Amino acid sequence: MNTRWLAYASALVALMVFGDACKGGSGGVTYLTVLQESPEDERTDVQVETRIGFQIDAPIDKATLTSDAVFLEDSNGTRVVGELSLDDDDPSVAIFNPDDSLDVITTYTATITTELAATGGATLEEDFTWQFMTLDAEWGTSEWIEPSGVGRSDDQRIVVDRQSNAIAVWEFTPELTGGNPPTGIWSSRYTRVDLWGPREQIDAGDGGSRKPALAADGAGNAFCVWEERKNDGSQEATIWANRYEVDLGWGDPERIQASVLPSLRPAVAADPDGNAIAIWVELDFPSNLQVVRARRYEPGSGWGTNAPIDAAPNNSVPSTTDIQMDDSRNAIALWTERTLTVPEGGSGELLWANRYVAGEGWETARLIKSDPATRAESARLGLSANGEAHVVWVQYVDNPGNQTRRDIWSVRYSPGSNWDSTDWTEPERIDNYEIGNKGSPDIAVDGMGVAHAVWTQDDQELQNDFVNIYANRYTDVSGWGTTPVLVEPPTVDPRDDAPASQPRVGVNAAGNTFVVWRQDWQDWGSIWSNRIDPGEDWVPENTVLIEGIARPGRAPNVVVDDNRHAHAVWMHAVETQIDRVRTNRFE
Repeated sequence: MNTRWLAYASALVALMVFGDACKGGSGGVTYLTVLQESPEDERTDVQVETRIGFQIDAPIDKATLTSDAVFLEDSNGTRVVGELSLDDDDPSVAIFNPDDSLDVITTYTATITTELAATGGATLEEDFTWQFMTLDAEWGTSEWIEPSGVGRSDDQRIVVDRQSNAIAVWEFTPELTGGNPPTGIWSSRYTRVDLWGPREQIDAGDGGSRKPALAADGAGNAFCVWEERKNDGSQEATIWANRYEVDLGWGDPERIQASVLPSLRPAVAADPDGNAIAIWVELDFPSNLQVVRARRYEPGSGWGTNAPIDAAPNNSVPSTTDIQMDDSRNAIALWTERTLTVPEGGSGELLWANRYVAGEGWETARLIKSDPATRAESARLGLSANGEAHVVWVQYVDNPGNQTRRDIWSVRYSPGSNWDSTDWTEPERIDNYEIGNKGSPDIAVDGMGVAHAVWTQDDQELQNDFVNIYANRYTDVSGWGTTPVLVEPPTVDPRDDAPASQPRVGVNAAGNTFVVWRQDWQDWGSIWSNRIDPGEDWVPENTVLIEGIARPGRAPNVVVDDNRHAHAVWMHAVETQIDRVRTNRFE
């Protein structure tokens, strides 16, 4: 956080003798003089988190220190909201503290008007103004969230709230012996004041917790759900949850499924008002079919009853479950269903979705990818604040002459009155590469409904030897772009580059978009990033290395808050088979 402050020069203090330092005007009128301002006039490297201050040559009359006497405006003439105060030790110094971070790369104008007066009644002869420009933000220095030591971490997740705080959770295995070592769920919280706090265990500590999912509401309360293995030596698990409450911390873990039947694949989402929904896959008895179930949390009431939300339980375990909530407390849930064997090998897959309507309940589950003969995998869900959903996945080409090619497909939901029919579009392909393979898609949707999809793609000339990150963007005006764009590599010649993998994308409501990925670089896996602001196009040369220590990094995630700060987290090797959670911030 920027703590740059007004410097008090002793020479200036010596001049602050009221009546001597005031400037004389015509006719014997005495006017105030501004001795110094901060940031200085015409400065172009001001941090977005700064305070604005000035010093005059007399003690200020506090009653005149108002928003009409002193104010700050951006380049559009919009006044910045904040608090004015006098310095505790020097009444000739006034400070303006903005409520929120300033915008990046923006020229601001500070004004002191003639309404400001000294305790003796003197004022400025005319309004005094100065200007400064804020810096662009940048990635900082990466750091460990966890302390070093024995044990191994995995499956890290991170969320941010609307106050720019963040919470991370991960799976931790303290002992790496035996075929079924104990695991737990751990967490750490980031605030703008205290930065990352100490880690703490949030499960019951029985040694069987794994696969956490995480969500946060607008106030910063968080929900974590996970699989909890039974204490009978089996790999069967039930679904548990814990809730973080601001100022109180994590509560007691509780089982949120009604039965003790084997369950897995938990996912959770929260809305700004503090409601949450968890979904998971549960073995039904006596049918022995896999059922997708959901349970909803309400502030003040806790977790309600759980109920099935799928329409056609089957024998296969879904490879994907996902859920997200919009600002109106509605939710979209997504899961897959394996079907018959397909020519390319493996199974075909269907994609299912259901919608929770606030105040009404769940709709009827419907197919959003209904061809059972095509193999699909790695489905990802993105949801905007107004409830528009996008799903992306990898689909195998149904072509006997090119059975190994994989493409990126998408389908979109627009909120309306026809959940079972016209509210969903037909699936469409969103890449345009006809030769090699694509994989690892991800998607995020901003507050205006603009969707950003990313994926890995073989180099068009060198194919499998070099893999790059590509992106496409959806807008309500133009739909998906016809030509996906290259997000990386950092080198002009792909032969000098190394394969990229595991891309993840994050976006805030305003449309500030970040992508992070793993890149094989100098014989280890480094973590890289690229970003765009609303309306900008991806520029591969803007790629930035955000972690390059000489040990493998993997599985990065990224989130973006409303102030355009981003948090990236990933697993990074401490030594062989020992990973820890590492992070970097863009601010």
